[in-house]
Amino acid sequence: MKDALVIGMPAHPIKRSQKSLLALFLLFFVALDLSSTASAAECKTLTASGNSEYPPLLWRDRENPKALLGLSVEVLSEALKSKQINLKARYVGPWSRAQALAKSGDIDLLAGAFKTAERLQYMDYVEPPILEVPSVLFVLHGKRFPFTTWEHLKSKHGATLINNSFGEKFDRFAAEHLQIYGVRSVKLAFNLLLAERTDYVLYELYPGLAYAREMAIEHKIEYLQKPVNAEGLYFTIAKRSPCNTPELKSFIRKTIIQFHQSGAQENLLNKYLGLWQQQATLKAPPP
Repeated sequence: MKDALVIGMPAHPIKRSQKSLLALFLLFFVALDLSSTASAAECKTLTASGNSEYPPLLWRDRENPKALLGLSVEVLSEALKSKQINLKARYVGPWSRAQALAKSGDIDLLAGAFKTAERLQYMDYVEPPILEVPSVLFVLHGKRFPFTTWEHLKSKHGATLINNSFGEKFDRFAAEHLQIYGVRSVKLAFNLLLAERTDYVLYELYPGLAYAREMAIEHKIEYLQKPVNAEGLYFTIAKRSPCNTPELKSFIRKTIIQFHQSGAQENLLNKYLGLWQQQATLKAPPP
């Protein structure tokens, strides 16, 4: 009987152990809930920035130079509306500074960034992308040429922005085989095209169209339908931001999906291309 009692004795200690484990689990989830609540409480205002020279997606408001506006801001505003989070889309300086501030956590979000291994180290990307941005070849009107493979560019001269990347494979191919001048602005690149000093300008489609409208040259140039490359443009949230919560990322994700499903992309692009063209008549703000 003593052996039987010994075998039966663990019943009570096991129950106590189970209670202890249950208590630990409860404490863990309460802590998680409190942490989530604290983060939500801290995120009453979300500060966003980005590439301020990327119309119609994002640019520096010429009527309020400390602010940014564009398609990306409208989509983000819609996502934050139901969360009662105040959005501050502000100009913080050039694109490089915006990225540095996201890395340090001094701003919460970048309203449009391509995916790179370096940025993944200090930001979370919200899937899916806001939209796919094709990089295309702008040519003089009536000066189209066959383009189905990169090989067709070997006999041509092109222009693009200094240090602009169009994907690792194309960048490597271009460095080895193509003649592409790097210039400091897309306006300068277009002027080289208008002067017939280059055969094409390689640039992202939507900003290229926006700058062509500002320069009033959209009737003088066109673009080849086949893109050189296309990359997703994402909202990214700084890992150090108190606004970086699963809940907020979920709300932004749902808004992007609704944006895609609604078919509003073309309308919003046209809306902000028009607004950019109106603002182009105003004096550009100082750097």
